[in-house]
Amino acid sequence: MTGRFAPSPTGPLHLGSLLAATASYLDAHANEQPWLLRIDDLDIHRNVPGAAEAIKAALDAHALHWDGAPILQSTRLAGYEQALETLARLDLVFYCRCSRRQLKDHPVYPGTCRARTTPVADAAVRILVEDAMIEFTDLIQGPQRESLAASHGDFIIRRRDGLIAYQLATAVDDGAADIDSVVRGADLLDNTPRQIYLMRRLGLTEPNYAHIPMLIHPDGSKLSKQTFAEPVSVNTAADNLLRTFAWLGLNPPPAARGWSCSQLLKWGVSNWRLAQVPRHASVTI
Repeated sequence: MTGRFAPSPTGPLHLGSLLAATASYLDAHANEQPWLLRIDDLDIHRNVPGAAEAIKAALDAHALHWDGAPILQSTRLAGYEQALETLARLDLVFYCRCSRRQLKDHPVYPGTCRARTTPVADAAVRILVEDAMIEFTDLIQGPQRESLAASHGDFIIRRRDGLIAYQLATAVDDGAADIDSVVRGADLLDNTPRQIYLMRRLGLTEPNYAHIPMLIHPDGSKLSKQTFAEPVSVNTAADNLLRTFAWLGLNPPPAARGWSCSQLLKWGVSNWRLAQVPRHASVTI
């Protein structure tokens, strides 16, 4: 079985991404699992040239070495199209031509285009959620329960511009039989019920989920590329790892200040416990 880290190549690795990478790495290796690197590069409009290579170089500098060749979602389009076809055969999809302007006052999709079940050009593909209630237990954040109809409504699985939507691609990839655990930031917890719904409809295997606290700025905004998060410095790689350890509830001995990244990760794997990770949605840097 396998764990994974799945960054989008929209910019260099920052501390929030490093935190997720470290947590998923430690969890996989503590459970004697391989750790895969998947580059979620489907959104061609947001991809930054050279970002994927920069992310890999930063991971290498922190001794976060992945197993096997990196996986590119852009090479897996056939699998996503097959999933779309399966959902269509189950009469679960329809074609939506609503504009953002039409939906701006509707945080939950109102079902406007549900009758449009015949493929049409210039339309997004949405999946019917009906009265789906999704329940699961997150290994850090605890029991979760969500009505998709109340929280999101019928959501997009292929965008109007033809690109496969994040929810479907992630569900297909994380629902693969060899993916056992998904350790990622709590900012993605809201996506999990939709991905589980898709996995269940497609007959895929649900992984175990563990959502670690996300990093936020003092003003409460998420540490991200959109909020101009600084790239991690490879010159302070060991110190960077020590910072992530503290946010994950790990307390290395004082001597760790002189350790290499490899030594730190070896200690981290030996001392990793999901129960020690703070059960908070966020941590202020």
